Amino acid sequence: MNLNDKIVLAHKGFYDKESTRLYRENSKEVCAISTTKDYIKIIELDVRKSTDGTLYCYHGNFFQYYFSLKIPRRFSDLQKKYNVDSLEEILKVINEDKIILLDIKDKSITQADIINVLNSKRFKEVILGNTSFSTSFLDHFNNLPTGFVKIMNGNIFCNFYNLQKLKDKGYRHFEVVFPFQARKKIIDNAFNTGLEFSFPSLFFFTKEGYWAKINKYNIKRISSDFI
Repeated sequence: MNLNDKIVLAHKGFYDKESTRLYRENSKEVCAISTTKDYIKIIELDVRKSTDGTLYCYHGNFFQYYFSLKIPRRFSDLQKKYNVDSLEEILKVINEDKIILLDIKDKSITQADIINVLNSKRFKEVILGNTSFSTSFLDHFNNLPTGFVKIMNGNIFCNFYNLQKLKDKGYRHFEVVFPFQARKKIIDNAFNTGLEFSFPSLFFFTKEGYWAKINKYNIKRISSDFI
């Protein structure tokens, strides 16, 4: 496991596998540590919106993700029930030499919401993505300011997307979701289009299996889940 040439993403803010047992996901506590780790280049946060307009960071378990978090609530109530932090609070503890990836989980979040909360910060790059909706959702985030880019989060149809069209729409990162979709042809296509290729660790059950795939295709961007 050589991280020297890797772009390591702190998934849900976690800097390694052990940290998932010590800290809350998407918390300012874990992000305050992740930002001190030299090998962490990207900090990924799941972003939702409360009824009073506060952007907060939380993914939740299966039931929460698909059911209870769909219930409209004020931020103060969410804080009390789930002990969540606002996106603004979390961004304050992250160094500006990091890249931020915001996985948008709420269709009511607008480009203005994102820009407003990031107004006082100048991160190396801000990546916007979503793993919950169709790619058309990110069309609401066209014509982004300098320093903002988009990621194509994987789905079963990844191999059929026109990568040049994605690049023209402000995408800089391309991610497939299933391990079998990572093939030399699509990786070369992404590279030739100028997109950074990656895949999540979601469907890998062992560190060995994940790293075998990473090493086979010399993937640069990896997740912290198996570190």
